[in-house]
Amino acid sequence: MMRKTLLLSAWAICAISYAQETHTIEPAVLEVRYQVEQGKNKDVYTLRCGKNVSQYFSLNKLRDDSLRASPDPSISAIPLNESLEAVMHRDDPTKQRPASPGHGDFLYWNLTEGKVSVYTCIFGSKYLVEEDIPVMDWEIAEDSVQTILGYECHKATTAFRGRVWTVWYAEDIPVSLGPWKLNGLPGMILQAECNNYIIITASSITTSHLTPVTFYNFLGHKFEPVEREKYMKMKNNPNAYPSGTIMTPPMELE
Repeated sequence: MMRKTLLLSAWAICAISYAQETHTIEPAVLEVRYQVEQGKNKDVYTLRCGKNVSQYFSLNKLRDDSLRASPDPSISAIPLNESLEAVMHRDDPTKQRPASPGHGDFLYWNLTEGKVSVYTCIFGSKYLVEEDIPVMDWEIAEDSVQTILGYECHKATTAFRGRVWTVWYAEDIPVSLGPWKLNGLPGMILQAECNNYIIITASSITTSHLTPVTFYNFLGHKFEPVEREKYMKMKNNPNAYPSGTIMTPPMELE
């Protein structure tokens, strides 16, 4: 027990020391990719799970950050050029860039400490929002079953921070996590939906040759710690954005 405590303490010190730099946290044991649809917006996320730490983020956001960090100007300019193309061809769906609520967020579950950390931004300003892992009151419908990626999934519903979620979870994947902050069921959530808002569906599950759980910060940003309630007020304040900005409805309403 003493050795385990020392190892966890050493990991925590290491994580703090390199909190602002891209670094490997620990090996991954499972990775689930999700297709996200919110209105006309589409995106691809991954939930990468380690024994102690898991992470959830947009693969498209990771791709853009890695390109922007390139020392080659022709490569670092790719995301900007794509954005300009999207604006110039608004009626062409093939020119539109991936987007979704929380597209710029990197979410980390510290399962040993019972914390969720979200590295996020508000129009260029970088913030770190930490909270205890949310406790959700799930209503499970044992007789409602569907198959997703070959797994038998059961239906559950919950009200969480202003939205009602309907999810399908697989007991054969004994990880009590899912997309975004959804958690607390006896198995991995493979599909989550809010009516008339968003649908998130697992598209693949991988258990071998995995990328490690990694803290990503290619651009060397500094993140200011802020309470979730204060962050929500800032995030939902129209005055924080340039005039005419189209605000994507947030995952949390309260």
